[in-house]
Amino acid sequence: MLSFVAILFNVSNRYRNRNNGFIRLLPPHKIIGVNSLDIDYNNWYLCGVHGSHLYLGNYQTPGRLLKVNKDLKIRESVSLAGFQTFPIYKGSYLQIDSPHIYLMDGIKPVIIEGDLPSLHLKKTIRTSYFTGAIAINNHSFILRSVYNGIGNVIVRQENNTDSLKKRILLEKQVDGVFCTDGEMIKVPGSLRFIYVYYYRNQFLCTDSHLNLIYKGKTIDTIGRAHIKVTKIASTGETTMSAPPLYVNKRACANSKYLFVQSALRANNETEYMIKNVSMIDVYAVFDGKYKFSFYLPDFRGHKVRDFKVYGKSLYALYDHYLYKYKLNF
Repeated sequence: MLSFVAILFNVSNRYRNRNNGFIRLLPPHKIIGVNSLDIDYNNWYLCGVHGSHLYLGNYQTPGRLLKVNKDLKIRESVSLAGFQTFPIYKGSYLQIDSPHIYLMDGIKPVIIEGDLPSLHLKKTIRTSYFTGAIAINNHSFILRSVYNGIGNVIVRQENNTDSLKKRILLEKQVDGVFCTDGEMIKVPGSLRFIYVYYYRNQFLCTDSHLNLIYKGKTIDTIGRAHIKVTKIASTGETTMSAPPLYVNKRACANSKYLFVQSALRANNETEYMIKNVSMIDVYAVFDGKYKFSFYLPDFRGHKVRDFKVYGKSLYALYDHYLYKYKLNF
């Protein structure tokens, strides 16, 4: 088994570094570095904006927020009230849909709603079990849940009701769970929802009721997930038995564009060119068409570990640093 895993790992590296049958359009000066902020620890994550401030959640302390003004000049640590009354499981996370803030806990399963002006969590919304969730508005949520015999399914749930709308949108290729894993994105300023697969060159765009608008393709040529899964005899659980081939590492959107961090090298790139950068491919939200690409350079020897775009600003996390870029398009 170990030799098999090693072979798959080597195959995965070859895909990342070979010519993968596509070309990136790389016009100059699409992003401009503005400034950075040392946030002390690498357990912060970007969870949203409200007014003139950016908010970061903390993986280790669910009730703690870092409030940073959008110019990264002033920061303040703040605490959420009310979360102490709810037992929270590891893996829960905060999400902001201004002015609302939600604590997403798919294991319990529950969504706890509050508001940023009061910094108080006070409303419990019962849900089905989920592995991912986003708020579409303060009345409904889109969840990713695992259904026996199907795999990952996208579900819309109305606020505090048992009304569920299930859509078999995700296409099974291997096991239906790992092979359909991906990034869930709400398009700001609209009721569109985008799902970007991690292990294949595809993404979906729906309306807020999960009616399909279009199927998009990223510019690479990996149309089938390169993963290997196995079942654990003692528990019956399914797990990955080898490192997967990532195609799309992470993604986010503003009102006009979808930003996808690609894991694969293009034909017009060398290993040296992409050694100290992360590749971001840009697609139109309207129809999913590819527009161009740009690079996020490494910062102080660190690769980007998360990024979000709010309007014309891109905020990137590098270890314990937060960096702001201005988008020049």
